[in-house]
Amino acid sequence: MIYLYHKVPEEMQGSILYPLNTLKESLPVVYEQQVSKYVGREQITQQRIPILDCLWNDVLHFSAVNPKEIKQALIEAGRSPDFTMNYYKVNPKLIEPKNAIVYLYAHADNKDKMNEENFAAYNPDEVVKFSSMPRATKDYYKEMIGKGERSLLYHRIPHILYRGTLDITDLPIISV
Repeated sequence: MIYLYHKVPEEMQGSILYPLNTLKESLPVVYEQQVSKYVGREQITQQRIPILDCLWNDVLHFSAVNPKEIKQALIEAGRSPDFTMNYYKVNPKLIEPKNAIVYLYAHADNKDKMNEENFAAYNPDEVVKFSSMPRATKDYYKEMIGKGERSLLYHRIPHILYRGTLDITDLPIISV
């Protein structure tokens, strides 16, 4: 079975995953820590997601690519293997299709990122279509690590965007 994965937040509190904008009011300290991921690219937090009609930070972000593949690609690109990442392993059927969409990351540049053509309907039975590590991501890792710069983990990897919250109480955590 193919699963969805969500990185375990470093300062996780409670048993519910919330979208970033929800944390702003309820857990401001956690919000500040999480929003720091967008330093230098704050404009993405204001982009509207078509169909779901909400902002980028109003959704939870999942990947169908196994985190082991992400770590392996980073190591092959030149990153030291002495790091660990923890992920929630999520059954795709826990995500309500009516409140989810797949961001394909199909654009070649930064133009028209939020164009409806860059999205696909979410079907939990078809997540396998988004579970392969893209060659473009591996090339990006190699380029960024070669320059000595920090790479974004999910660059060019399709995102499953979910407008909702998720109870993580019974979800397994994997470490890679």
